[in-house]
Amino acid sequence: MKEMLKRFSVTVTAVAVLMVISVLLIADNIGTAYTVSAPSLTDLPGTVISEKKRKSETEKTCLVLVDSTQENNDIFSEHVTEVLEIMRVGIHVVDVSKEEIPDFSSYRTAVIVFQDLDKLGTSASDLLEWVQGGGRAMIFCTPISTPFFNFLAGYMGIVEGGTSYASFSGMNLKEGFMIGSGGFNFHWGEPMTTAMSCRLGDKTTVYAESDDDTRAPLIWTADCGEGRFAVMNIGFAEKATRGLTCAVYSLLEDICVYPVINASAFFIDDFPSPVPMGDGTYIRRDYNRGTSSFYSNVWWPDMLSLCDKYGIRYTGLLIDDYTEEVDGSFPQQKDTERFVHFGSLLLDNGGEIGLHGYNHLPLCFTGFDFKGLVNYIPWKSAENAVRALNTAIELGNGLFPDNEIAVYVPPSNILSEEGRRLLHDEFPQIKVIASLYLEGQIEYAQEFEVADDGVIEFPRVISGAVLDQYMRWDALNALNLYYVNSHFMHPDDVLDTDRGAADGWEKLFSNLDGYCQWLYTSAPNIRSLTGSDAGRAAARFDSLSFEMQTSEKKIGLRLFGFYDEAYLMVRCNDGVPGKVSGGEIDRISGDFYLLRAEQEVVTIELETDAADSRQG
Repeated sequence: MKEMLKRFSVTVTAVAVLMVISVLLIADNIGTAYTVSAPSLTDLPGTVISEKKRKSETEKTCLVLVDSTQENNDIFSEHVTEVLEIMRVGIHVVDVSKEEIPDFSSYRTAVIVFQDLDKLGTSASDLLEWVQGGGRAMIFCTPISTPFFNFLAGYMGIVEGGTSYASFSGMNLKEGFMIGSGGFNFHWGEPMTTAMSCRLGDKTTVYAESDDDTRAPLIWTADCGEGRFAVMNIGFAEKATRGLTCAVYSLLEDICVYPVINASAFFIDDFPSPVPMGDGTYIRRDYNRGTSSFYSNVWWPDMLSLCDKYGIRYTGLLIDDYTEEVDGSFPQQKDTERFVHFGSLLLDNGGEIGLHGYNHLPLCFTGFDFKGLVNYIPWKSAENAVRALNTAIELGNGLFPDNEIAVYVPPSNILSEEGRRLLHDEFPQIKVIASLYLEGQIEYAQEFEVADDGVIEFPRVISGAVLDQYMRWDALNALNLYYVNSHFMHPDDVLDTDRGAADGWEKLFSNLDGYCQWLYTSAPNIRSLTGSDAGRAAARFDSLSFEMQTSEKKIGLRLFGFYDEAYLMVRCNDGVPGKVSGGEIDRISGDFYLLRAEQEVVTIELETDAADSRQG
């Protein structure tokens, strides 16, 4: 009898344990074990966006001299004007081949966007006199050897050379030149012969030099009387180098201020989704487990560890299924255990879930030219695309009712004009579209802005976990112009040899962790935001412009398009910020400070003892 009771007791205990485990599994599977973080920012009212003070209305403080007869004029001039407009510098563009050069004394700064300085004519002496009296001039293009260059060379810091060109294939950036530039080496492979060979004098500061033994100066400033020259002895005029141009311009004035977004966003495409498709050879090689087990027990715990370590808030982009259906019925995913498991943990760690699509087919319709680059099937009608997307949205809302689907990422970053209109017209809950920053062949490229239809454009700048020097170069430039990190990756990166699968996840994760360490060390006060909050931050940035008054002891800012807060980068080349009214300011590193404006009028008092104040 005692033996029977003992066996009965053991059985009851086992059943109880199984019941507890079952209850926990059921609770997990129905998606109750998660919390949704409240948005960090509110939506910007349409009245603020529509009434914003446009950049063209600001005071013209910078004279931009271009030459339409120059071979690369369109590329160079467009690049410079885009950067200065993003910085909210009021510019007056003058084509020296068609117009007279105005009086330099009407401006605080000047940018010369051509190589042949003879085009200045007699204004070369006016330029020199203006700089010596306190003006600030930036030479954007590598000058060629001409009489007027020879006249100005010594004042630009050149004491020898300037008549021949050096060949090099990379450059080293000096610490303090850009945020995160310490020890940064950008090596592009094929040698370029675009920099003049020269030796500089004592009154110069070099910020970048070639990475070969010659250490040719590529970017420098030269004091000239009461003013300053900043020289770019290198030919970069691409979207990916906007941050570099911004950094050079910011060296001109004693105090340079420009609006920034202040957002770090990490997107995970195709997540949550069915088990990714691809070659699991390297997963089996390194972990001796299947793809599904790898994602649950290795990949996702590693990804979540970055949330704990750096405060990252992921934006996952949901896919219902990988079917290529574009016509007929669009059944909702039934196997949702994987969705709930990953999605709940993502939300519980401060993230959000947006929309990638019903399937992985871009919103492109019959007639769209994929240029033979991908084999996607176009949608046959807008009605089918709407029904399919609604199915995916219903899946997300059903599994995670407390999560608001507000971000859309185009599959493969491809989005047709018709698809873009469809998103606005049929899906008002989509507030942010996150595609690509850099131009591709068929991809949907964006700027950080609010589009004319009110949808926020928040592009992704870099991707994946290989994160080679080109990716890091792109990231460095975005960080310096916008104070932004915008990165995306896919779970199936570890299944694709083109995205580093052969390196193994351990190596890829080390790359990703190393990038995050660089980012959050270089930009210690950057905000980690979800995609929708990053979009709201971009909307505040896009609406903002300002007027600035400076004196020896004070900076006064009046903001336009201000709502509840705004962020501005402050570079102090002379002095350091002290007491602030109307906001608060924090040092990033070196001469860079991040200003958070809390009112439309901000005043910053300046301290002159810079050497002591910048220690530490």
